[in-house]
Amino acid sequence: MTPELLMPAGSLEKLKYAFHYGADAVYVGVPLFSLRARENEMTFEDLQHGIQFARENGKQIYVTANIFARNLKLKSFRENFKKWVELKPDAFIMSDPGLMMIAKETDPNVNIHLSVQANCMNWQSVKFWQQQGASRVILSRELRLEEIKEIHERVPDIELEAFVHGSICIAYSGRCLLSHYMSYRDANQGVCDNSCRYGYNIHKAETSKEEEYYLEDLRNKGQFYQIDEDENGTYIMNAKDLCVIEHLRELRDAGICSFKVEGRTKSLYYASMVAKIYRQAIDDMAAGKDFDRNLLLELSKIPNRGYHKGFVTGNLSYHSQEYRHSTSRHYTQRFAGVVLGKSENSDFLKVETRHRLRTGDEVEVISPHKIQKAVVGKILNTNRELVPQAGGGGLVFDLELPVEAAPNSLVSLIEHSGG
Repeated sequence: MTPELLMPAGSLEKLKYAFHYGADAVYVGVPLFSLRARENEMTFEDLQHGIQFARENGKQIYVTANIFARNLKLKSFRENFKKWVELKPDAFIMSDPGLMMIAKETDPNVNIHLSVQANCMNWQSVKFWQQQGASRVILSRELRLEEIKEIHERVPDIELEAFVHGSICIAYSGRCLLSHYMSYRDANQGVCDNSCRYGYNIHKAETSKEEEYYLEDLRNKGQFYQIDEDENGTYIMNAKDLCVIEHLRELRDAGICSFKVEGRTKSLYYASMVAKIYRQAIDDMAAGKDFDRNLLLELSKIPNRGYHKGFVTGNLSYHSQEYRHSTSRHYTQRFAGVVLGKSENSDFLKVETRHRLRTGDEVEVISPHKIQKAVVGKILNTNRELVPQAGGGGLVFDLELPVEAAPNSLVSLIEHSGG
């Protein structure tokens, strides 16, 4: 059986684009109870609409409620879960045993996928969670391929899911205390401030007889933390992004039924492009074709922190860290807009711009099954006036782009070094 492609959907719009560009399933968060609480755009009405959209298109949708809850959230969770379960999503992604108990009490037949947040790392733990009612386990990112294979062999009657792409944590798959310690925002309650991504300075104690070094948080100058590192001015805790697109076949053969992509807070462009690229890789694998290395070039166009293969191949090293920047800097193209449809003018497309475009810019117009290069010609604003550039921020312009492109196509600006 071909594994499903499971994409993140941080909003209703991203959900629709992820499906349009090749996802078999998406996972969405619910306010207050998922680990993207601050950036969650999914209202109850959006969730309702998203589930209906998935049903109409023969897709799957999983609801993420994977915080480790404190006492004050139990009553609210019970009340909200009754509403969510009535919408009949395909599964709930959970990690807290108490919340899982509430879910089963509310609906004994509810389908539960154990979140990666639970850090399930061995076959005995998988068997335990299966006995607690989990139908699928999202395995810890720290597992090697041979460990995954053994888990499947020992517990063959449960579904196994694995992350294949996206940001990873410096701690065990989300169980990080840095944010809580530095900013009083608990990552395990969904309000991580990404302390691992920010810049720090290293200071040597001037009065100490022994060599002692301190880390200064540049967001809060004067706040020092004693450390053992002695490399100056680095992002010592900032990991590169996971990318194991070359190893999907091995993961499938090891027993993985779902390839999961991280990124509910990332852009519509990310959701669409990663879905499109992994869709092709999965389809090629199912057809018995060799891996197309051009897909790695396509992934390089998308904002990322640099890619590495994580623990899957068992050779993780210091090359897995991004020491220079906390944000995505490794990409060759920039998301510039979405096609709304054909303009009244021949050879013009109506585009909702997300980044500035000028006459003469080189772009790619991207649909689920085609990429077309073009040069931006004339630009008309909503008053049908000729203008030298189209501003970003969701404004609508008519762009002279002599290509055929349906609504929901993407426009990507090709960036040139020194430009």
